Amino acid sequence: MPLPKALRPFPLMLLIAACAQVDTAGLAPADPSAPPDGMSSFTLAADTRVPGATASRAAVPGQVYDLPTLIDIAQTNNPVTRAAWLRARQAALAVGLVEATYLPRISAEILAGRHASDSTAVNDPLGVLPAGSVATGTGADAAVLSVQWLLFDFGRRSALRRGAQEASFASNVTFVGAHQTLIHDVTQAFYDLQAATQREAIQRQRQDAALEIAGMARARREQQVATVTELAQAEQVVAQARFDLTRARSETTAASTRLATLCGLSPRQPIRVNLSSTLQLPPRPPAAVDAFLQDALQRRPDLQAAFARARVSEANVAAVEASFRPRIVASATLGERVLSGTIDDSRLGSAGIERSQHVAGVYLGVSIPIWDGNARQLRLAEAQAGHQAALAEAENLRAMAEGEIIAAYEALRASLAANTAAVEMVSTAQTTYDAARSMAGRGLATVGEVDTALRMLYDAQLSRVEAQRTARSSAALLAFASGQIASGR
Repeated sequence: MPLPKALRPFPLMLLIAACAQVDTAGLAPADPSAPPDGMSSFTLAADTRVPGATASRAAVPGQVYDLPTLIDIAQTNNPVTRAAWLRARQAALAVGLVEATYLPRISAEILAGRHASDSTAVNDPLGVLPAGSVATGTGADAAVLSVQWLLFDFGRRSALRRGAQEASFASNVTFVGAHQTLIHDVTQAFYDLQAATQREAIQRQRQDAALEIAGMARARREQQVATVTELAQAEQVVAQARFDLTRARSETTAASTRLATLCGLSPRQPIRVNLSSTLQLPPRPPAAVDAFLQDALQRRPDLQAAFARARVSEANVAAVEASFRPRIVASATLGERVLSGTIDDSRLGSAGIERSQHVAGVYLGVSIPIWDGNARQLRLAEAQAGHQAALAEAENLRAMAEGEIIAAYEALRASLAANTAAVEMVSTAQTTYDAARSMAGRGLATVGEVDTALRMLYDAQLSRVEAQRTARSSAALLAFASGQIASGR
C-alpha cells in the first residue's frame, strides 16, 4: 500500500538523520573527557607532514656582537620581514592589474568546422533518373582579430585604482612596521641579555666576596675570636651566593636563547654581547608630551596602514556606486571567413563550391544596468558597512596608540629618575661596605655586619643594572611606540 502523499518525505528525513548520527559518531568521541578512538592518550603521534627544524646559522665562536650587527642579522634571517616584503610586492602588482584595464584588449580567434550527411536520392517521378544516394559536406573556416576597449565607466576603474594604490601604500608601511617591530624585539632581547650578563657577573663577584668572608670567619674561629654561629652564618652566605649565581646563569642562558631565536641564529650556542653597545639614553624625555604626541601618531606604521585600509574601503564604496552607471565600449573586428561545400550524387556525379569572405566591423555600444534583483544595493550596503568598520578600527587603534605613547613617555621619565637614584645608591653602599670590611679587619665588626653591608652593596648594584635596563627598554619602547625606532644606536 503506497504511503500517503503527506508522509512520503519522512523516510528520506529519517535516512538523513541516521547518516548524520553515524557521521558525528565517527568524528567525535562518545565521552568528551576521553581521547578519540585509536589514541591511548592525549599525546599526538608525530606528523611527518609538518616540516622539521631548519638549519640555523650558528653564531661565530668567540665573536662579540653589538646591537646593530644583531639587528642586521635578524632582518636578513627573519621570515616575518620577508613575508611582509612579498605582501608589498603583491599589492604593487595589483595596482598594475587595475591600470591594465585602461588599455584595449586584443584577441585572435580561429574557428574551423565540418558537417557531412548522407541521404537516399528521391526517385524521379518521370522515371528519367534511377534511384541512388546523395552525400553532402559543408565546411566553414574563420580567422578574426577582435579589439575591445572600455572607453568610459563613470569612475569605476578610477575608484578601483585609487583603492589598489592605497592598499599598496598600506602594504609598504606594514613592511616598514614589521622591520620596526623586529628591531624593537631584538633591542629588548639584547638589553635583557646584557642585564642578565651583568647580573651574572655581579653574582660571581658576590660569591667570591662570600668565600672571602667565610675564610675570615674560619680564621677568626681558629683564633677563638668568632663564634660557631658566625661561622655558620658565613657558610650560609656562601650557599646563598652559589644559589643566586646558578639562577643568574640560567637567566643568562634563557635571554641568550631568545635573542638567538629572534636573530635566526642557532640557540644551541650562547651569544656574547658587547656590554658597551647600548642605546644612548637621553638626559630627559622630550620637552612636551602634547607636541611630541601628534608627530608620533602620524609616524606610526600601523596607524598609517589602518587609515589607508579605511581609504581602500572608501574607494570600494565609490566603485560599487559607479557600477550602477552605464558603460561605453568600443569594439572592432577584422578577419576572413571561408565557406566550402560538396555534393556527391551517385547518379549525377560530384560538385563543389568554395567562397571567401572578408569580415570587418566597428561598433560602439552602451551597457545600461537596469535591474539585478537588488544585488547592487546589497553590495553597496556591504561596502558602506565595511568602510564604517574600517574607520572604527582605525580610530580605536589611534586611541590605543595614544595611550601607548603616553605610557611609554611616563615610563621613560620615571626610569631615568630611578637610574639616577640607583647610581647614588651604589655609591653610598660601596662606602658602607668598604668601612665594614676595614673594621672587620681590625676586629671591630662581626661577620654578620660585613655580610649585611655586602648584601646591600650587591643589591644596589643589581638595582642599578635593572634601572639601566628599564631606562634603555623604556627609551626603545618610546621610540617604537612613536614610530621612530630605526637602528640600534
